[in-house]
Amino acid sequence: MGRGMWILAAILAVLAISQIYMAETGQLDRPWEECEESLFTQVFSNTCTPRDGGLAPSTAGNAPATGSDSDLPPVDDGVTRVDRGQ
Repeated sequence: MGRGMWILAAILAVLAISQIYMAETGQLDRPWEECEESLFTQVFSNTCTPRDGGLAPSTAGNAPATGSDSDLPPVDDGVTRVDRGQ
């Protein structure tokens, strides 16, 4: 194996060991598991039905997960929107 392959193997080994450690010690935060919908559904529909009947975690940064957002101020997500007049 060449030098580049050894470096790649070392990086992959460190990542694998860190993932195993975090999983075993319970340090992984998975807020998407608190919803009944799959992660795919949460991403594209921005909905979350809590499994325990409590408040739904936010699935899109600062955007509300459920309910009406008409009385909330707009969220600055850093994306500039262009009005094309269509």
